[in-house]
Amino acid sequence: MTAIDSPATQSTDKLLKMRLYLMMFLQYFVQGCYLPIITLYLIDALGFSAWQIGVFGSALAVGPLVAPFIFGQIVDRHYSTERVLSFCHFSGGILMLVLFVQHSFWPVVILGVLYSVLYIPTMMLTNSLTFQHLKDREKEFPMIRLWGTIGFVVPAWVAEGVFLAHLKGQELNTGRGIVLAMAGVAGIIMALYCLTLPHTPPVKSDKKDLAPGKVLKMLKLRHFLVLVLVTFIISIVHKFYFQWNAPFLKAMLGLGQVQGAWEQRISSIGQVFEVLVMAGLGFALKKFGFKTVMLVGLLSYLMRSVIFAYASTIENSFALVLSLTCLGQAMHGLCFGCFLAAAYIYVDKVAPLDVRGSMQTFFGTFVFSLGMFAGGFISGKIGDFFTSTGKGTLIRSQMNVQSESGVLAFTQKNLDGDVINLFRDWPGIWLSSAAIALLATLLFWAFFPRVHSATPLTQTEEAT
Repeated sequence: MTAIDSPATQSTDKLLKMRLYLMMFLQYFVQGCYLPIITLYLIDALGFSAWQIGVFGSALAVGPLVAPFIFGQIVDRHYSTERVLSFCHFSGGILMLVLFVQHSFWPVVILGVLYSVLYIPTMMLTNSLTFQHLKDREKEFPMIRLWGTIGFVVPAWVAEGVFLAHLKGQELNTGRGIVLAMAGVAGIIMALYCLTLPHTPPVKSDKKDLAPGKVLKMLKLRHFLVLVLVTFIISIVHKFYFQWNAPFLKAMLGLGQVQGAWEQRISSIGQVFEVLVMAGLGFALKKFGFKTVMLVGLLSYLMRSVIFAYASTIENSFALVLSLTCLGQAMHGLCFGCFLAAAYIYVDKVAPLDVRGSMQTFFGTFVFSLGMFAGGFISGKIGDFFTSTGKGTLIRSQMNVQSESGVLAFTQKNLDGDVINLFRDWPGIWLSSAAIALLATLLFWAFFPRVHSATPLTQTEEAT
């Protein structure tokens, strides 16, 4: 009897779980180095415009388009998961070290594409490897995945508390590039550790049926099709957050004349609360079912955007601005845990046994590739739309809206090194994000069936 087929009442070996804890910690330590702060580094140090930020954000999602048909197929049919993980992390670590010394637009974008080809599939593959070695996936996976969240938080305190401590101004702007070097070194360490992970060979049964074919057949089921469409839409909102959160935090801190590197540590509040959410996710799924839990996650995406939009309009009360901003960061725990993490568990629940790697990679493509690809361009275009060289040229001024609440001035060096004065309409950016989140929430509420975790689906049945 394999770990997959074992009764849910049994528990996975403690030593094995500790090895999986460390795997998840290192996996997301790499991403936690650069993801929360990369936009701010590109804007302040390299001079990227809002549109160029969007192009780079989309570049990070180009590579994983091939994941369902290459990486998932390789793992399900040919090579063991731990070896594919090692190759991807080692190659990605080298690319990140090269990116650390690049300062031109197109080299940065091209390196971002190549890195995304290697890193993003590893997020799904670590999930797949974990699921294959757990005896009670629904109960034990959230506790293992929360170590990924812890790993995501730690780099913020290392980077800003050690390497960037006491830096200000332009020295701080350029110094933030250290996070790329940190990610590169951590990736190489992860590559070596992957070689020590439990051997996870491809499933030998049903060799004649290609894995992508089975994955695509799942789209004929309403519950899976709705989940994929909603995930695609909400991943655009997810991209909004990671693309604009760091510049937004800098703008909010500027209202209180706060200097120094704090943005990455404040954003880590979301991951701290994510740990709490993940710790209770298994209980919540059993108690309330998938639909209710995932609706909570979708509503959190919506409310976070609204909170940020409102916080940017508050005047003469920096304490309230900071409190609401931190509340919005905390809601990231509900966003990720209640929707994305729950969705991964759901996908594993309905996937045929021998294509779970392809299913996780296919689903992740819609989250981290197609959706994030679209989200990069959309959030970049909207950010550009609500940014101008003068208040009189902002869209609200052209519509004869008299209020200037939430419109904040800032200076930036462009790619040529020239300093320019700009204005950014933060309520416009975040309310655009809220509108997209509302669409995803309504679609999920109306069309996703109510499925309780105690009654798993198969390929031939669909709950109503």
